[in-house]
Amino acid sequence: MEIVKDILKVEERIGYREVETLVETETYVDQTKPDIDQVLWADGKVEILSTKIIQDKILINGLVKFKVVYKSKEDELNIYPLEANSDFKEEIVIEGIDESMAVDVNPSVEYIEFDLVDERKVLLNGLINLSARVEKSNSVEIINEITEKSNLQLLKEKIQYNDIVSREESYALIKEAFEVGESQPPILEVLKVDMNPYEKELNISSDRIIVSGVLECSVIYFGGNKLNSIKREIPFTHFMDTENVEYDTKCQLKMEAVSGEYEVRENLEGQSKILDLEAKVRISAKLYNQKEKEVIIDAYSTQEKLKLQMDEMKIMENVKEIINKEQISKEISHREFKEIYAIEGSPKIIDNQYVDDKILVEGILPITIYYMDKIGDSITTCKEEIPYKFYVNGEAMGKDVVINTESNLENIRYTLKDDVLIIDVTVRNQISVNRERKIKVVNNIEETGELIDNKKRPSIIVYIVQKHDQLWDIAKRYNTTMEEIIESNNIINPSNLMPGEKIVIEKKVDIDF
Repeated sequence: MEIVKDILKVEERIGYREVETLVETETYVDQTKPDIDQVLWADGKVEILSTKIIQDKILINGLVKFKVVYKSKEDELNIYPLEANSDFKEEIVIEGIDESMAVDVNPSVEYIEFDLVDERKVLLNGLINLSARVEKSNSVEIINEITEKSNLQLLKEKIQYNDIVSREESYALIKEAFEVGESQPPILEVLKVDMNPYEKELNISSDRIIVSGVLECSVIYFGGNKLNSIKREIPFTHFMDTENVEYDTKCQLKMEAVSGEYEVRENLEGQSKILDLEAKVRISAKLYNQKEKEVIIDAYSTQEKLKLQMDEMKIMENVKEIINKEQISKEISHREFKEIYAIEGSPKIIDNQYVDDKILVEGILPITIYYMDKIGDSITTCKEEIPYKFYVNGEAMGKDVVINTESNLENIRYTLKDDVLIIDVTVRNQISVNRERKIKVVNNIEETGELIDNKKRPSIIVYIVQKHDQLWDIAKRYNTTMEEIIESNNIINPSNLMPGEKIVIEKKVDIDF
């Protein structure tokens, strides 16, 4: 008996955990700028600088980029920005993880609060949410092929899994210059730049990933003694080099704007109306092939005792990958909106369930609205939450599936009409449906040379089927084959034996002349 072996690479989810960390800092007004009369808003972005796994811990280094916009006591040119950066370190404990595993950390800002200490100093507090997912690629030795003996019986089972090809990370540098409209005043001070990248199209060739995306850019600036807003969609294409991809290789993509620089320039008329933007977008890609393979989970011989070597394998069987886009709408009429400057948000998944052959996904979209209030023409912000729920067909998946949904905001559209703010949002959801399984596989078979003596066994055995009996187990117990039992008993459905059913097992006698 000659055995040919193979290495099976399977992905296993080791752990997931969320933690919150409080980041505090203070910022001072530059000497060239006037005193603070009123803080209009404070916000910020989180950038993960590095992640590292040591035994049972994820070490995270990050940076919070705070931005404060305030109004001074001057009559004109009286709105200014303040910036402050504060780094942080956090540990996330997940038992059983080590440096050989892959980690994905997603940061989000829960809230940012400010305290005006005096007319030159602002104290900032930011609550940051960090969600970490750790995965591991296991290599399991399996039997790929056997030059079978006629008396060797093999029980095989099909498994579906994601074969991880590679994990790639790259940065796209996006440059664009655009001019504000004719009806808008020149730019005196840029107060806020919000950038949201999202994927439009993805193509994989033999040696590269081609990403076509859009960087949605929202700008609030001060000019003409008032606040103004600009919104632009900047298309871009980025190439990521890779190797060993096949024609049907799949890719999970994640984009994040990690930094943005800008410069205000004059147009041909000498007005400060051109905004030069340079954005850095981090693109992370996980390349994998969806594969199906038969593995041997048991074996025996009808003539000789065998020694089996087993190995337990924990796998996430890939059942289905779904890309879903949801349109979410909300009307807000309980606030006194006079003018909307910008709306931003980031979706969060709060629950995944498999119910009545459907995948139920529930999420919430917290949004921040930057606006001018009708009462006193005051500039301020407010927060709203848009809950959403949707169903995706998941027929015949089974109840033991594990569902993971990654949601990204594609765009926000809004209109203000008759004191009602109408918000329309597109959320892109990537739904991975997997089945977590533990399975024992045979990774080696040894011949012992010890023959099985059937001489003392009765010529006919009548076996009464017990609950949970499988035909394979009965055949193995009595050193016969499933085919012989099926033939002797005219069994129509071998996979569905009924308890109490009688099965006749005949002793097979080999006669040599």
